[in-house]
Amino acid sequence: MIEAMNSVGEQALNQLLADPQVEEVMINGPHKAFVIANGRKVAHQLGFASDEELRAVIARMVSTAGRVLDEASPLVDARLPDGSRLNAVIAPLAPATTVTIRRFVLRELTLQDMVARGVLAAGPGTFLEAAVRSGINILICGGTSTGKTTLLGSLCSCIAPTERVVTIEETRELYLDHTLEDVCSLESRPMIANQITVRDLVKNALRMRPHRIIVGEVRGPEALDMLMAMTSGHEGSMCTLHADSAREALFKLHTFALMTGEGVPSAALHDMIARAIQLVIFCKRERDGDQRVIDTIFEVTGVQGGVISGQELWVQRNAELAWTGIRPQIETRLKERGHDLAKIFREPTGGWERRSHW
Repeated sequence: MIEAMNSVGEQALNQLLADPQVEEVMINGPHKAFVIANGRKVAHQLGFASDEELRAVIARMVSTAGRVLDEASPLVDARLPDGSRLNAVIAPLAPATTVTIRRFVLRELTLQDMVARGVLAAGPGTFLEAAVRSGINILICGGTSTGKTTLLGSLCSCIAPTERVVTIEETRELYLDHTLEDVCSLESRPMIANQITVRDLVKNALRMRPHRIIVGEVRGPEALDMLMAMTSGHEGSMCTLHADSAREALFKLHTFALMTGEGVPSAALHDMIARAIQLVIFCKRERDGDQRVIDTIFEVTGVQGGVISGQELWVQRNAELAWTGIRPQIETRLKERGHDLAKIFREPTGGWERRSHW
């Protein structure tokens, strides 16, 4: 292996990773790279002399996480010491060393912070805070880099500090210790000989006596175990999922649950999802790429004709997150928990959200 310590390419990469404005670094071989900063992607030259030099640098970086990158292990996913997430693929799986580094930015945004900054208006902000405090199960969905994890962390800031919370992620991005007294953070290990999957951790979390279980991202059969947890006393659990709309997220959740191969009837899964998930929040990035917004707050209302039914409570209209005029079914439950939201639903729009970036 070529020694690449202090090479021009390594120095340039380290400078990018030290820049607080940089969100993501994507490297397609030694001579081509792209950087996402302030929501915009731009081409960047790192200056690696060869693919071997680039591979040596990345191999040394992942070694700090106890991972190996070589011909025998040409695919690696690792968390760097600063919390950033690194994925690398080398030959024979890729013609050149391909690297994606997603920076960890400790935003520590509470829901109140989002309202104060104009990212989220008081109406939907008050509603979501009441929902979290009342133990409503929430699914957050959206595409890549649409702010799902940031919003999830903000919602978690509304959890009572004394509640016991277990977070489960492939690579840790949620740091809730600043708002919660009793939080256990678990990380899966899918790429080692004795792999521990997210599903394994969800099952284990049930033995840890949590009030709530938070799954950073559902993308497989762990969906069934998460649904079972949500319907067995773990109120207020939350998770995220990649999807293009709230309804698409519910469809994908159903599909993931079927991946267990345990023969659960489709109709039974529809019923379980309708009982487990009360709210779905859809996040998206605007076309200009700069702004991430909440596009829809959707309430699941049951199953009708074999299909999961629901209603949109807030939707984006003319750059505002506007109340649709529909009062949520969970309003009674929120009121029973001490949250009277009548004022919100008397307003013409129920509050709005500017197209602010978070």
